[in-house]
Amino acid sequence: MIAAARISAALVSLALLLTPPALAQGTSVSLGIEGHDSTQPVEITSEQLSVNQQSGQAEFTGNVIVGQGDLVMTCERMLVEYGSGDGGNNEIRLIRMFGGVTFVGSSEAAEADEAVYTLAEDTIVLTGNVLVTQGATAISGNQLTYNLQSGSGAVSGNVKTVLNPGQN
Repeated sequence: MIAAARISAALVSLALLLTPPALAQGTSVSLGIEGHDSTQPVEITSEQLSVNQQSGQAEFTGNVIVGQGDLVMTCERMLVEYGSGDGGNNEIRLIRMFGGVTFVGSSEAAEADEAVYTLAEDTIVLTGNVLVTQGATAISGNQLTYNLQSGSGAVSGNVKTVLNPGQN
């Protein structure tokens, strides 16, 4: 798996698509991970795992690290919701992450209290104390909605941006 220094993502909250008025109130963000392939295998490591076949949920707790291709997410607790896919196989539909969620790209990083990764939509929504750093620039807010396919995102709710001219 990828080293902790390359931790690439904190994911899990609800995949909400921002309406144009909400985007107008936020700040656009790119984390440099466009074109992500959500059909790649998902590898998860943790200290404990509990599975409930009836509800179609698996709960991972303790130093959770999730990897999918170049994407790496970390948190303290993660709930995975799965169900039957087109071919009758079990497939992961939604990943909810709680506690110290982190997402790191090549030169950008994002962190939040919680995150939701909706695989079918290639969307990650981070909520609660969101902080995005891009070089010497920092952006904070209540929510970051990020599309892994297009590589675009938006921060909304109490957005604060700190620019350091000449240091980016």
